[in-house]
Amino acid sequence: MIVVIPTDDCKKVKVGHFGDARYYLFYEVKDKPRLLKKIENPYKDIEEEHGTSRKREKILELIKDADIVVYTFFGPGGEEFMVKHGKTPIRVNPGEGIDEVLERLLGAGDPTSPVGNAGSSSQE
Repeated sequence: MIVVIPTDDCKKVKVGHFGDARYYLFYEVKDKPRLLKKIENPYKDIEEEHGTSRKREKILELIKDADIVVYTFFGPGGEEFMVKHGKTPIRVNPGEGIDEVLERLLGAGDPTSPVGNAGSSSQE
């Protein structure tokens, strides 16, 4: 499975909206996580209302290779949008370490269950 993680510093999961991350890190998660690629987000500074379809569709195109989308916050309807487009969203705690999240994903038998204590609902 391919996991995409939003980040600003390549160490912790982005605190804030998924679409505003500076980078997206793509990992293949099998026996151990392997970084496949790092993509800079050219849409992070788009001055649009969160949850607009234009920005969301551009971000979806950037992360099209991912099966699982790790996030802390989406704009309104973001989680449903990802599910509708075949992605499995997994919410984690803001600022959580990327290595921690990957370790839990490796240990999780069911990747659809939340890996953090944050639950699974979207927030503004």
